[in-house]
Amino acid sequence: MRTEDEVPSPPLKEDETKPWHSDEPVERYNSLFPTLPQFVAHYTVGLERGYAVGLPDKHSLRLRKNLLAALIADRLRIGIEYAKRRYVTEQSQSHWLGLTDRIDKIYVEGREHFDLYTSLMSDRDTDKDSSFNDLATQFFYRTVGSLDAAKRLSELGYLCEVANILRSALEQFAFCSKLLSLSGAEDLKAIKPIQSLNHFKKYVPASGPLYGLMSKYTHFEYDHHTHFFTRGPDRTETIQRGPVLRAYSTHLLFITMACVGKYILVAAPTQLKKSPKSIQNVESFIQSIYQYSDDVCRMLPLDLVLINMDILLQDIVQHSPADM
Repeated sequence: MRTEDEVPSPPLKEDETKPWHSDEPVERYNSLFPTLPQFVAHYTVGLERGYAVGLPDKHSLRLRKNLLAALIADRLRIGIEYAKRRYVTEQSQSHWLGLTDRIDKIYVEGREHFDLYTSLMSDRDTDKDSSFNDLATQFFYRTVGSLDAAKRLSELGYLCEVANILRSALEQFAFCSKLLSLSGAEDLKAIKPIQSLNHFKKYVPASGPLYGLMSKYTHFEYDHHTHFFTRGPDRTETIQRGPVLRAYSTHLLFITMACVGKYILVAAPTQLKKSPKSIQNVESFIQSIYQYSDDVCRMLPLDLVLINMDILLQDIVQHSPADM
């Protein structure tokens, strides 16, 4: 179990740089959470727009490697795969990306569970249903796209921007949950964000503290915006984006997804009348996030921001919802 007790700060060594709220060296974050390249597709290949493949330029490394292998194979009259292994240098060999593969795996798992939930909700017989259920399901599905945006910005090393997106997404997920509780006769325009959030907290009590945490990034508060500072032996500098912020924003993303997953676990049995076993698999996804958080905190044990985020995640995972 994490605690909020602060760890005494050892003196900084010469040329050593550390985040404002952590006594871990910045190099440690660089190895675990490297920022990914900012990819913009300037060229596309494909017959239809929806299936086009984006390329950053005309000389994509992988494409160049394949073309070179094909040329060598044609000249030497050998197989392309053999030419690639034997003659083509590993120019496109990927660099060590720290925890990126594990993050991707967890994210994809969660996305699949959320898509399954919306699919099951959409498959219900609603022909004679005058409630807001169908609208809520549609809105839930479109809001999941916010998670994609937050993940991409986290990979680029942003934090404030990720928190803004996730805060808005949490409001929208809460709005969906509120719609699902109504009969359909109510005035849709009269639903206020605070009503939706309070309703959502009945299912996931810790969603309130999570919303409050992300609000502190949205509205300037000194203790939270010092997340963007690094301190060295001689000066304090600000960070626009980087590995430290990627570590924090990834945690925020996963905590938000755990929060939505917890809502699905609690609400789906009533919403779907007979909750399929596949919905219960959301529990394993939440546990994957819990294990990820635990491992990251062990890798970076002197980071108070991650410790506090882990405590918040524990509240989501372990606490039962309030009386419904």
